[in-house]
Amino acid sequence: MSPTERSGELRVGMVGYAFMGAAHSQAWRTVNHAFDLPLRVRMAAVCGRDEEKVRAAATRLGWERTYTDWRDLVAADDIDVVDICTPGDSHCEIALAALAAGKHVLCEKPLANTVEEAREMVAAAEAARAGGARSMCGFNYRRVPAVAFLRQLIATGRLGTVRHVRAVYLQDWIVDPQFPLVWRLQKDKAGSGALGDIGAHIVDLTQYVTGQTITGVSAPSGRKVMV
Repeated sequence: MSPTERSGELRVGMVGYAFMGAAHSQAWRTVNHAFDLPLRVRMAAVCGRDEEKVRAAATRLGWERTYTDWRDLVAADDIDVVDICTPGDSHCEIALAALAAGKHVLCEKPLANTVEEAREMVAAAEAARAGGARSMCGFNYRRVPAVAFLRQLIATGRLGTVRHVRAVYLQDWIVDPQFPLVWRLQKDKAGSGALGDIGAHIVDLTQYVTGQTITGVSAPSGRKVMV
């Protein structure tokens, strides 16, 4: 029996505490109230580069302690799951280190900034699985009831054979020219801009609901927002 099974806890360490980190914190904090799970989630630690800000975030979001170096969080003996909520340029390094340490990994999407990084992460996850470590990418929209119902309709043949999917993601928060130059708009950190960020949702959901591998993608041209 593992230490986690003996304690009855799933001890989570999260890297990153901003937009997605706050959303994940809410989920970790409430999951045992919403679902009957075999383990109790313990929000053991959160990591951020700025000591003052990460301490404030821990107090606000409900984490027990803080780190300013994700390597220390990954190495901690009382962490079972490493939840990666950082910009895409750090996903690969953190995930590989966590898997090598025998931790379970939840990584936000897009999974990686390059295909090569993604393949390396997948290979590491497959190798770590043999030792009991589990990993996944946070495609949260798969759990939306309407998406689950659509998947069921397609699987049962109610909609016939799906040959073409047209999708629209109604989000305009970076269209404003006064919007700050956040990491999502910086190529060295985000890797692929809106196509990778928003496209990660659309491409994954298309493959998820249809059960088919996408063979081609097209998108209308628009204003360049990556620098």
